[in-house]
Amino acid sequence: MKRVLAGAFAIGALLVIIPRAQMRVVPVDELQGHAALGLALRHLANTGIVMEATAHPDDEDNGLLVMLNRGQGFRTALATATRGNGGQNEIGPEIFEALGVLRTQELAALHRFDGAEQYFTRAVDFGYSFSIDETFEKWGRDEITSDYVRLIRMIRPDVVFAMSPTGNNGGQHHNASAVLAHEAYKLAGDATKYPEQLKSLRPWQPKKFYYSTGFGPDTDPSARLTRVNSSVYDALLGKTYSDIGTEARSMHKCQGMAQLLALPGPSTRNYQLTECTIPGQLQKDERLLTDGIDTSIAALAQFAGAKPPKGLSDGLNAVSAAVQAAQKKFDTDSDEAAVVPPLVNGLRTVRVVRSQLRALPLEEGARYEIDFRLRQKEREFQQALIAASGIRVEALSDDGVVVPGQEVTVSLVVANRGAAEVAVRQVKFEGFVNDAPCALTQVTGQAFGRGGRGGGRGRADAPPPIPVSALKKDIAGRCDAKLTIPADARTTEPYWHRQGDAGRYTFDEDAPFGLPFRPTSFYAQVTLGFPTGNGSQPVEEVFDGLPVQYRYQGDIFSGEKRSEILVVPALSVLMSPEVAIVPAASLSPAPPVPAPAAPAPRSAGRRGAPPVPPPAPAQPAATASREVRVTVVNGSPDAVEGVVTLDIPKGWTATPAEQAVAFSRSDESETVRFAVRPAPATPPGAYHVRALVKVAGKAFDRGYRVIEYPHIRRQHIYDSADATLKIVDVRTASNLLVGYVMGVGDQVPPAIEQLGAKVESIGAEDLEWGNLSRFDTIVTGVRAYERRADLRANNSRLLDYVKNGGTLVVQYNKFEFNEAQYGPYPAKVSNDRVTDEHAPVTILAGSDPLLNRPNKITDSTWNGWVQERGLYFLDADHDSRYQDLLQLEDPFPFNKGVKKGALVAATYGKGRWIYVGLGLWRELPAGVDGAYQLLANLISLGKPVAVAPAPAASTAGRAPGH
Repeated sequence: MKRVLAGAFAIGALLVIIPRAQMRVVPVDELQGHAALGLALRHLANTGIVMEATAHPDDEDNGLLVMLNRGQGFRTALATATRGNGGQNEIGPEIFEALGVLRTQELAALHRFDGAEQYFTRAVDFGYSFSIDETFEKWGRDEITSDYVRLIRMIRPDVVFAMSPTGNNGGQHHNASAVLAHEAYKLAGDATKYPEQLKSLRPWQPKKFYYSTGFGPDTDPSARLTRVNSSVYDALLGKTYSDIGTEARSMHKCQGMAQLLALPGPSTRNYQLTECTIPGQLQKDERLLTDGIDTSIAALAQFAGAKPPKGLSDGLNAVSAAVQAAQKKFDTDSDEAAVVPPLVNGLRTVRVVRSQLRALPLEEGARYEIDFRLRQKEREFQQALIAASGIRVEALSDDGVVVPGQEVTVSLVVANRGAAEVAVRQVKFEGFVNDAPCALTQVTGQAFGRGGRGGGRGRADAPPPIPVSALKKDIAGRCDAKLTIPADARTTEPYWHRQGDAGRYTFDEDAPFGLPFRPTSFYAQVTLGFPTGNGSQPVEEVFDGLPVQYRYQGDIFSGEKRSEILVVPALSVLMSPEVAIVPAASLSPAPPVPAPAAPAPRSAGRRGAPPVPPPAPAQPAATASREVRVTVVNGSPDAVEGVVTLDIPKGWTATPAEQAVAFSRSDESETVRFAVRPAPATPPGAYHVRALVKVAGKAFDRGYRVIEYPHIRRQHIYDSADATLKIVDVRTASNLLVGYVMGVGDQVPPAIEQLGAKVESIGAEDLEWGNLSRFDTIVTGVRAYERRADLRANNSRLLDYVKNGGTLVVQYNKFEFNEAQYGPYPAKVSNDRVTDEHAPVTILAGSDPLLNRPNKITDSTWNGWVQERGLYFLDADHDSRYQDLLQLEDPFPFNKGVKKGALVAATYGKGRWIYVGLGLWRELPAGVDGAYQLLANLISLGKPVAVAPAPAASTAGRAPGH
């Protein structure tokens, strides 16, 4: 018996520890069948709306949003002040505005788990801030308050909750967003505030406002708090809300968010009720943020006052009864088709009530509020009806990246996986030039585009010609329509724009306010007939607003990817590098050469040697020219020929003067090169060089970059075909070979090349056994110790390189650097940073070669920096053998005191080890002069004698397309 019990225990243990599949994260939006229908029914019964206000992507309470939306059926909205463009990027090169697009898409990926809608204000993430006053000044306090007011009036939440308005909980953007959201809560219901909004909106006063007060048991126990535990198990979802919340949060991959999912255990966050319009609620103990609010369908009658019209009450009660009947069928009947008749009844009743509102004796405000929520119920009834019927509708284009005027084939597929027959009455498309309807035929086999990354042209297999107007169980119908993109179709790009370093975006006036992106213009519409269950004719429903998508596989690890149709220009034109550096000394003529002395008698030299020739006359420095590359991508399906020219400052030259490009197919690209030479004696400063491509009388001067990763959908961000050539007073040691250990989000190697040094990437084999001594300097990239296991494993070889006379430059790392001793002496990375880009910098070691050769580091070195000075400085409590070369000081009370550790050097053996917490990785792409001067000194440190300007650019010509 014991042996049997032991065996049973062993089997049980195996069931617990058996390895699970690696791809564990499945968005809740992709659930179908029973679970999808159950979630839809939860929403039908609830008219409540909850809005969370935060500062950045990744500030949201993920578990609570899942609980409210998926668990309790609330409509939820996340109003994020900024798009996070001032943060860091741990997965790729995107910074500044490109990072904002990436983080916006990560929020979209996250909401496929929690179901929340996403909105933004116009505030810009200008980087970490220690000052709420600085934040208000840069954002514009009144402007962003008005944005939150607008969002409250648009969304009309019953409850608003925000971050803490006090303390220094990770930066004052958080506090500022909380303060402004609170102000907006109090102003949104006042018709005298921001009256310009009331042309399209109405005032709205939410019932409750909460502040987040902290995590778990660390909160003040005397405060009256609502403690919300999101680790509640949901049998329908098979997980707790905190489980799904951590899955959602893992989408913030560019911020290095934890990828380990939640393990069982409590997950509690605390909220303090600050404002409330419900009498006595402030004094009550609460379990949920929505306590005290009746969000039932019948409760909508309260908008009509104490004595609502009988017709309204009866209609709302009928809608509620239909929802209850549907829920009862869901709970007791194994056939989900049994839920269809009460849903059809409920949908028809909602429409009847909405149509009767105009005739009922209601104040206009009450009529608006009731209709606002019933309109949401109508959409939710349709979603529930689709889920209960087992219907799947797909609208798929054969191309995902199109140009105006292009023809595409759009296929609409309707599949019936339910028990009851569903009729297909009509299929239409919106947003195209020709809106011809198409008739379904039965699908017996299909193969939709299997190819490339959003630009593939693979055609779908033609279905057999078997007409079908009604779909029985397990039958799919399909129709293909040849449609044309309008000639004036708008380019798909962000609708928000930033001028320079402004702290607030400008939104396109014709874009829906605050949405993540402008909605697509291309939709499908299908009219379906559903059985009523009583023998009468099927009820027809029009399902519109179905975005036309393109599906493809990006790479073998991404699985199926999808995007909406993205409109691009016929030719995309981009220039690189975005910033090119020309040393000022290279533009000055060589000093005059003294006249040669008379030739010496032949006997003075070797017998038979010719006389020494006179030196050549002085020539302008050859290093004045810079190579710029123009990449042209053909978006058109047709063959195209064009000419590329450069618009350069007066007196400058471009060689050659023009370049021809020719394309035979779409998605083909070609890169041409020009050598640009500034005029002699051009003074230091920034100069613009622009590229233009002319084709058949049309000119193209903009291009797009693709932002896409496995966890997000493809997006494009546009730039003008413009390069900045900066004449900079900078010198670099000659013939430098720099080894670079790539980090993440790192654009430093191109900047090193701009200084004339040769850069070689150091890979795993180089770190393991390669000859490191051949490098004059080795630089480790941003957060390289966090991301590079090969670097951590072979760090001792880098220290040996230093010991033997090499120079190692370590750019900033986060706290993973502290898990071992990677420096030559004991030291740790701290959380110290200086966020004011104008903060004073004091030189502590004025005689150090690093601050003197080949460029003298002076006060002017620190002019023109952007966003910040630096972050993750070396801890001040480091070994005495390290020397701090600088000290900095923020002006903000929350970051008082002098900060060292931004630039630290140590002599180790014959060489030098240098830690750089200064944000060179951000300043160099911005073209900051002083950052280039400091970088030149860092890479020249091991070879400081032979100083010369950067070498000439390579000969211009045609480079291979890519």
